Amino acid sequence: MAKKNKQKPPQDPKPNQEEEKKQVERKEEEVEDEEEEKSFEDLGLDHRLLRALIKKDVGKPFPIQRVAIPLILQGKDVVAQARTGTGKTFAYLLPLLQKLFPSDSSSKSRLAPGGFILVPSRELCQQVYKEAVSLVELCRVQLKIVQLTGGMPASDLRAALAGPPDILVTTPKCIRDCLAAGLLQPASISESLEILVLDEADLLLQFGFGDDLKALTPAIPRSCQCLLMSATSSPDVDQLKKLILHNPFVLTLSEVDVKDEVISKNVQQFWISCSASDKLLYVLALLKLELVLKKVLIFTNTIGAGFRLKLFFEKFGIRSAILNAELPQNSRLHILEEFNAGLFDYLIATDDSQTKEKEQVNRDKDMDSRKSRKGAKPKIDSEFGVVRGIDFKNVYTVINFDMPSSASGYVHRIGRTGRAYSAGASVSLVSPDEMEIFEEIKSFLGEDDICTNTIMPFSLLTKDAVESLRYRAEDVARSVTRVAVRESRAQDLRNEILNSEKLKSHFEVNPRDLDLLNHDKVLSKEPPAPHLRDVPDYLLDQKTRDASKMVKLTRAAMGDNKSSRRQGAKKRFRKSRDPLKSFSAEAPKRVGKDGVKGEGKGLDYTHKSKKQKAV
Repeated sequence: MAKKNKQKPPQDPKPNQEEEKKQVERKEEEVEDEEEEKSFEDLGLDHRLLRALIKKDVGKPFPIQRVAIPLILQGKDVVAQARTGTGKTFAYLLPLLQKLFPSDSSSKSRLAPGGFILVPSRELCQQVYKEAVSLVELCRVQLKIVQLTGGMPASDLRAALAGPPDILVTTPKCIRDCLAAGLLQPASISESLEILVLDEADLLLQFGFGDDLKALTPAIPRSCQCLLMSATSSPDVDQLKKLILHNPFVLTLSEVDVKDEVISKNVQQFWISCSASDKLLYVLALLKLELVLKKVLIFTNTIGAGFRLKLFFEKFGIRSAILNAELPQNSRLHILEEFNAGLFDYLIATDDSQTKEKEQVNRDKDMDSRKSRKGAKPKIDSEFGVVRGIDFKNVYTVINFDMPSSASGYVHRIGRTGRAYSAGASVSLVSPDEMEIFEEIKSFLGEDDICTNTIMPFSLLTKDAVESLRYRAEDVARSVTRVAVRESRAQDLRNEILNSEKLKSHFEVNPRDLDLLNHDKVLSKEPPAPHLRDVPDYLLDQKTRDASKMVKLTRAAMGDNKSSRRQGAKKRFRKSRDPLKSFSAEAPKRVGKDGVKGEGKGLDYTHKSKKQKAV
């Protein structure tokens, strides 16, 4: 009997294939969980940087940072491609600072900056510079960081490069100007340069910086570590790889985060089909019926369209600011700061990806230099850039008033919302002439049944609600003529030039007065008609009322009561400036002409009645 028991047929030792798949999936999930649990301490960062991140209230690293930072600290060349708002700036800035921290072993003096950060626009240059300076200050280390932009006087460039700085944040054009003027020597760069960063690399060549980069290439030492950051993959990026990098590690979307998409899953994308002539009507309905969450960033393709939209809004009592390449740099930076601070809810931006317009304007400027100044067009800043790289704060809705010229341009526009994996939404107004590019965008996003990057019809706006506003919108649109747009454009440019001078001189001495400068002031000579400010209830159908109520409840649930807080802050600010409402028996602290704060001794600014004076 015992022998018979031993002769039982052996069981199949091979496990089931389905069980093997489940085991592999579990292991992959465990690896992903381990990666997500990684902190900045696990990435090998210096304790001073860790302390700075804690003070800046930065939590866990993003996927691009978890992968890129260790490779950069190891001295590898890296090409990182990840969508906008996923932390690419800190991915290169943190290891760059750590590698350039002063130490006993690196006590030799440099003849040129040890790190170059090249960006395509002035706005991005300012943003990266501020982040770098903020980190260095929190780390309490001695690192000199300088930003340079095109158009600076040679004396200012020479003074900024004296030393020299440890890190230089600039544009490729400015680097070339410094090389041509002898302010930077190729031999000094070859001896001192340790790290070169090309941020928003897909835009550098698109904006015409190819020749500027080629002028710098011979001075880059072979031992220099090169980092290339991009939001999209393009032939321009491949060209830069061959031009500057040596056997780099290429980090794509799937390698950085398999769960990531071209556009964040937290951003809901919508579209509205309408004629080109009805776009003003539809954008008015979106804002006036409160069907989108604030703050709102609206993109147009031309400067004229942006001013027409602003004038149209003013007729209905909607305050907005406009941002374009004609404005002085100081004014543009201040507009961005005010918008990020929440001083106004609507910003109209001209898409800087329309490079053909810039090149044509600059070409016309050279060819028409002999013409009279009367017919000359305002100079457009070739280093202006607001669509890519700029970190807008708390923007929930992006509206494409005009569709972009490419799918990558669409990705960068939508990337202004949903930053750092927060929630957001986009609404695109698509005319029949724009259906072709719209189909290209859908194909680029890879829309299918399981894809999350699906552009859905905007169902909250009903046809009846739109038609109820048609008469008012068309009547107002007829009053916004080309002449009115041209005059307002010139007026706004004059105002901003004056503001820029004030920003450059007066506000350096009196920073508190900066709050008095409003970039969303009305350009129209006539005030808005009272009956256009509000939409009567009888014009709204029940579905629109319900949709508007839902949006308001969503805003309240998100804790977005900033609009009411802003209004309260503005009222308190006006009250503090009103001498009839800010009466005080004690003299407030004010700044005298000599810049010294007074306590009431010799600086009595209180309003006194005749009786008080007699006493």
